[in-house]
Amino acid sequence: MANYKKRIQQAFNTKASSYDEYSVAQREVGRRMIERLDLLKFKPLNILDLGSGTGYLAELLFAKFPESNVTCLDLAENMLLKCREKAPNLNLIISDIENMPFRPASFDLIISSFTLHWCEEIEKIFHDVRKSLKGDGIFMFTTVGPNTLRELQEAYTYIDIEQHVNSFTDMHMYGDSLLKCGFDDPVMDVEEIIVEYSSFKGVLNSLKKTGANTVIGQEPSHITKKSYIELSNVYPKNDDNGKFPVTYEMIYGMSWNRVKKNIDNTGVIPIKKI
Repeated sequence: MANYKKRIQQAFNTKASSYDEYSVAQREVGRRMIERLDLLKFKPLNILDLGSGTGYLAELLFAKFPESNVTCLDLAENMLLKCREKAPNLNLIISDIENMPFRPASFDLIISSFTLHWCEEIEKIFHDVRKSLKGDGIFMFTTVGPNTLRELQEAYTYIDIEQHVNSFTDMHMYGDSLLKCGFDDPVMDVEEIIVEYSSFKGVLNSLKKTGANTVIGQEPSHITKKSYIELSNVYPKNDDNGKFPVTYEMIYGMSWNRVKKNIDNTGVIPIKKI
């Protein structure tokens, strides 16, 4: 396993106990994903939640589709243990999303939220997802775009020139990758969700307490008291209420593994014989 993956695994294992309390944006996005499923009018029998975390989304899925088998896959064992506490009937798989262990055509619905931005091999993941879907199965995901954490990125420019926030991929790359991997009719859209905190400490806790403060390609570092004060002073605030906003540019993607229908040419007269 690559070093950065081990760091991500350790970060989320360490923060499993505090994740639910501080994952405000993640829970809201999970609710919005379930609302989008209402538009599809189908009842998947087998569902896979990729990067399930503590199982908030899986719990919503199980409540919506009580007759379905829901499988949770995550890299962090402690996150999956939290899943089991919420819903003992969930199937739990400890694995890397970039190396999924499933047989072809195993799931009717594969869903993933707040996970793909931690991954490097997006097209491999999409290829494996399509392979794991049954015919006419659906893949739905959310991930974060380039404007995510823009306030924190701006504040750090006053402190130093180091990278303190991960670089996030534009929506169009995900849509292109879906098409390249054989998915049909990808639907992509984006929206901004802003969560406000009464203090700068609340901003940092929303990242640290959920394990989301790991920067890919950078060694772990701790913020000094001096930097903390400087960042708090320059961090953009809401002029109306003085609160500290955190922006999430949420990318929503959905596509189908369409069954290719054979065209019956019986009875068709070749044009040369007309």
